[in-house]
Amino acid sequence: MSANYTIGLDYGTNSVRALIVNVANGAEIAAAVWTYAHGTQGVVLSRDPNLARQHPADYLAGAAITIQQALRQAKKNQRGFRADQIIGIGVDTTGSTPLPVDANGQPLALRKKFASNHAALAWLWKDHTGVQEAAEITALAKKIRPEYLAKCGGTYSSEWFWSKVLKCKRAAPQVFAAAHAWVELADFVPAALTGTLHPDKFIAGVCAAGHKAMWNARWGGYPDAKFLARLDPDLASLRARLTTRVHAIDKAVGGLTAEWADRTGLPVGIPVAVGAFDAHLGAVGSGVAPGTLVKIIGTSTCDIAVAPNGKKLADIPGLCGIVDGSVLPGYFGLEAGQSAVGDLFNWLVNYVKPGGKTPLSHAELDAEAARLRPGESGLLALDWNNGNRTVLVDQRLTGRRNSPRPRGSHRFRCAHHYQPFRGIRR
Repeated sequence: MSANYTIGLDYGTNSVRALIVNVANGAEIAAAVWTYAHGTQGVVLSRDPNLARQHPADYLAGAAITIQQALRQAKKNQRGFRADQIIGIGVDTTGSTPLPVDANGQPLALRKKFASNHAALAWLWKDHTGVQEAAEITALAKKIRPEYLAKCGGTYSSEWFWSKVLKCKRAAPQVFAAAHAWVELADFVPAALTGTLHPDKFIAGVCAAGHKAMWNARWGGYPDAKFLARLDPDLASLRARLTTRVHAIDKAVGGLTAEWADRTGLPVGIPVAVGAFDAHLGAVGSGVAPGTLVKIIGTSTCDIAVAPNGKKLADIPGLCGIVDGSVLPGYFGLEAGQSAVGDLFNWLVNYVKPGGKTPLSHAELDAEAARLRPGESGLLALDWNNGNRTVLVDQRLTGRRNSPRPRGSHRFRCAHHYQPFRGIRR
């Protein structure tokens, strides 16, 4: 019998990659990577160091390019490989990375009217312009809906859905008014591949909805209209336009359209799974199970664990979320993490340039670090260049004073939190 394969699409901060895997044994037979065309290394920046956006056109182009490249590579690597052996597609992305769409589910950024408007782009996970809005959401929830905060560690983050939507309403009301809805990148890609972008067909994933938009089946889905109206009446109206179809990754959004089959060379109609975040699906691929913690390291990092949903699970302050089905169906998904890991390494190599006139590469720094004993150098810097995600949930925090930083990172304003060799004090 011929082997069957699946394709995974992984949308990161700077690029998208496609991976072809044998479903019988997990063997990886081909992969392709494409750096997003817009912005700086795929991130659209501005004078505001807290702003980080992406162009949705890159998501669509990236899917077509990487799938085509991966299929060509698979034919070279695996004798007899055929595209019709691909039996499904899975999608993971960064998050929360929401984008405004029109009444047909098409991104506003693809309209000529909004082509040069940063607010119409996808608001990348590391966009921290909504710090004030996040604080307002947290304060209101503490007052009237503490159960909302209990499932996301006690503090709502500027990295998350409602903070970004509310910030758009205030900073770019014309974009907010033109948006019929906002959708997460993790949901946009599967919908685009299956022709289900229209609100009548659109399906959202519980991973993004639960961890970033305070969705929970226990209180009927997204935060209630009364709560949202206290923040802004238009948020309550938006809630009514968000989909009620929210599923875990064991469901298919639909089948690959004829258009996308033609663009990629894949068979028409193969199922495309409900999307989720990169760390959560990375944990699935790493064999996450009760009692096993998986650390996913990329531009940022996430710690993922699961627990059976048949048992009551305590609410944990500082955790990024406890969501039923966000990693594995039948299990609570638990997420924590930090905003700057790979970002911090890139900052060190590209801007600090250790080594002077002949800067050391990532690989060379790896080799040097491997010679050190754990703790030998003491605490040299904090991983706060993009703020703190867990447990402080403060995107204003930074690692050191007066250090050079690229655009898109954050103000170095909290050096009093930094104490070499002694740890952190607040």
